[in-house]
Amino acid sequence: MKVILPVDQPVHISARYVANAKPTEWTFTETENRQVINQKYENNDMSQPHVFDPKNIDVLEMEERKTWQNPEEILGTVEIKSDFVVADLGCGSGFFTVPLSQKVKKVYGIDVQKKMLDFLEQKIQKLKIKNIELLLSKKNEIPLENESVHLLVSMNTLHEFDDKERMIEEMRKVLKRGGKALIVDFKKENTGFGPPVAIRISKKQATKLFEKKGFTTLESQNLMYHYLLVFSKKNRK
Repeated sequence: MKVILPVDQPVHISARYVANAKPTEWTFTETENRQVINQKYENNDMSQPHVFDPKNIDVLEMEERKTWQNPEEILGTVEIKSDFVVADLGCGSGFFTVPLSQKVKKVYGIDVQKKMLDFLEQKIQKLKIKNIELLLSKKNEIPLENESVHLLVSMNTLHEFDDKERMIEEMRKVLKRGGKALIVDFKKENTGFGPPVAIRISKKQATKLFEKKGFTTLESQNLMYHYLLVFSKKNRK
């Protein structure tokens, strides 16, 4: 495993609005967890929009997250083969990266925050995972070769991209012919946690953007607090 950093380029710090525990039917412990997490959101430095402080990375790792964003269930919505090379765009703490690594030949864990990658590096060393390569990305770019991955997954990150159309073009560029993109993001409604509704992108808007940029929609689902979309890269004439 290695971490590759861009040379002589500014690093863009991105948002990571993921996950407190499920907001209904709280036990005392769950209620306490939610109060702690909400306080962390409130303490975030919002002078830099969309930034989530990596020191609160435990928010991404909470076991309760699996009750409403279960990696096995979500990854089960798309075909995954053992010889696949996969990109996890906005990998964060590796909540999806690690499960992916158990299913495929190789996973690129990509994030704009080095502290996220440092955390994930320690995690995969502890787990002795050999098929994850970590890449520090720049703003609105994916640091991969053209047509290099069979599948790209992006969890809770679409709303973060400054230039969504460019990022979707980047996704299309790095996907192989017929490759697929699995996108999950917050519904554009009050879910009780997560990013401000105003900066979210709806499932309908997301679908239009991907189809405009050369993708075909294969799957569209509403999850508890998120939506799920699967797209296939069209072959241009």
